[in-house]
Amino acid sequence: MYINKIYIKNYRNYNDFTMDFHKGLNVIVGSNNSGKTGLLSAISLLNCPSSISVNDFNKNNLIKYKHLYRDCPPEIIIEYYINHRIVEDDVNDESIIKLLPFLGIKEFEENRIEKDGKVEYNIAAKIRAVFSMDVKCIGEYKKQVQEVKDFDEYLAMLNRFVQNNYSWNYTNGITDTKVDRKAATSIFDIRMIKAERTNEEVRKETKREIEKFVKDSVHAADIDNLKQNVSEKLKLILNDPMTKLKDLFENENNDIGLKKGNVSIFSDVKAQLSASDAYVTEVKDTKNNYVLPLQYNGLGYNNLINIYMLIKLTEAQRGRDFRILCLEEPEAHLHPAMQYKLFKYIKKLDEENELNQQIFVTTHSSNITAVAGLDNMFMLSYERENDLCDCKQQSLKEQFTDIDGTSNKEDAKLHLTKFLDVTRSDMLFADKVVLVEGIAEKLLLPLFMKACGYSYEDEHIAIVEIGGKHFKYFVELFNGNAVNKKVLCITDRDFKWISQDKLESKSKYQEDEPTHIKELKTLFHMMNFKACSQKNGGRTFEDELFIENIENDEVAVPLFKQAVPNSLKRFIDKYGFDIDEWKLHINEIDRRSIGVIKKYIKAFDEREDKEAENRDFYEKLIFAELFLYYVENNKGAIALNLLTDDDFHNEDESTKLKVPEYIMEGLKWLKQ
Repeated sequence: MYINKIYIKNYRNYNDFTMDFHKGLNVIVGSNNSGKTGLLSAISLLNCPSSISVNDFNKNNLIKYKHLYRDCPPEIIIEYYINHRIVEDDVNDESIIKLLPFLGIKEFEENRIEKDGKVEYNIAAKIRAVFSMDVKCIGEYKKQVQEVKDFDEYLAMLNRFVQNNYSWNYTNGITDTKVDRKAATSIFDIRMIKAERTNEEVRKETKREIEKFVKDSVHAADIDNLKQNVSEKLKLILNDPMTKLKDLFENENNDIGLKKGNVSIFSDVKAQLSASDAYVTEVKDTKNNYVLPLQYNGLGYNNLINIYMLIKLTEAQRGRDFRILCLEEPEAHLHPAMQYKLFKYIKKLDEENELNQQIFVTTHSSNITAVAGLDNMFMLSYERENDLCDCKQQSLKEQFTDIDGTSNKEDAKLHLTKFLDVTRSDMLFADKVVLVEGIAEKLLLPLFMKACGYSYEDEHIAIVEIGGKHFKYFVELFNGNAVNKKVLCITDRDFKWISQDKLESKSKYQEDEPTHIKELKTLFHMMNFKACSQKNGGRTFEDELFIENIENDEVAVPLFKQAVPNSLKRFIDKYGFDIDEWKLHINEIDRRSIGVIKKYIKAFDEREDKEAENRDFYEKLIFAELFLYYVENNKGAIALNLLTDDDFHNEDESTKLKVPEYIMEGLKWLKQ
């Protein structure tokens, strides 16, 4: 039995929100304040409708109290949709008894299935929980709301009503019949393990299991016998002090008037044993064989022990309790490798149908999402762009389900399953995503953003290197996604300038559109997607960067020297970026480099376009092509040098590099 859907209205970030869930593992990701904690709290309210404060109401609605709540006080509505498959002959399944008050007869009959001589029911139930004001108080509420002067006064007034005149009410969500509160709250055993957890959580859980065990009449009798035996042994041990106390207290002669009341003092020993308190969880050193209480062990391993035990405890009462475990940020205090291994274990249990419970996990850990699996993940966001603020969610299983018979989404899913690793999973948590081809762009993009006055950290942007041109698979993650993130692709044109030893024309470059960029434009028509590539002659990031900065010798010369051999460093100091000077003194170049230089000069001389007005463009292009030739296998190291070398920074630590135009264009769009 599990919650397959929830509807939340007017609770915390949630205005009018619906979300479907899976039977086993549900991993919920999103940026901070996207509603993850609120979602777990809404789920746990089914089992433990704890006190609700005025701050649990949706503040975006409360602030409109003059319009929304003058005549009708606010209320919180949560609907829980429950699904369970039962076998008619299974006498141990208690679900039908627990769910009976919340079933619809019509739906129950329609879901009867007979298979291989067995009758099964895929039953559905719906619990509607409403936190509302007592109808007797609505008149007084309407009177007081007329008198409040501002929002703060309204909150104070509402808080008084919430504390004294609000309560949870439950109905069968299908038939709208009223149901007893206990019937609703006792269906699931929901454990909410918050991010700020201690060893006390495990102690409470194990204590509950022991208490359930000893409530059985046979076990209870055994415990009573044990207490009696311990009491008798204690009497023998404590015989001397008990005799003294007896002489001291029990031999009174009515000095204080006890005799008249027919009472006297009697001393005895009774062992007040608690089986649940006697059970302890400790850690054992496997090397030297000593034992320590949990509180003396490291936080990381304790956290791992806590989560593991809470998952395994379901086996103690299998088939009797219907459990839900809500884990908030299980990565707390855990080493990344431990996070990965823990969720590899949980995922394996889920795949083998051995979880025996429904688990909800909220996380900011890319180590967890890297192993959790796309089918188990949900993206969550808090949209505040319009007047109507609300949370949005997207199941990644649904995101990658083809609805038109094509294999685009399936191909993307297979690719992401393989390549959505710890680093690339950052895109799941960010507000905006920038996809780049290589390491150089990833390293330098934060620097360029700073140069453009755009804060990389404040905007919660993920810069993801995809290691090639497989943008379409990663963009598919956001194609039609209800969680509306901006996605910027910074990709290379890869135009082949030199063909048959001569330069192609500038006009051909401008007219050419690479196949992978055409494909992106064809596949994705999203308002929140943009692809940018070189436009000033470059075919990759490196040569376009050089072209943008070639006019500034203070930057271009040290940039060129980062890539070329020492002999060319001296040559560039003498002759600069003047191709005529290079041709005139070409014999000064050492024989290891002269062949390469002659090839590029020949391509320039035999260029397709000989128009004088374009000569300067092709001259810059040749030096950019030469720079790219030498930097090709060393892009990451060059990018690091651009970040650390003083030659490329001003005194105020700002960069001297001019940001390539296509990157500037993309960042401006991202910032809007």
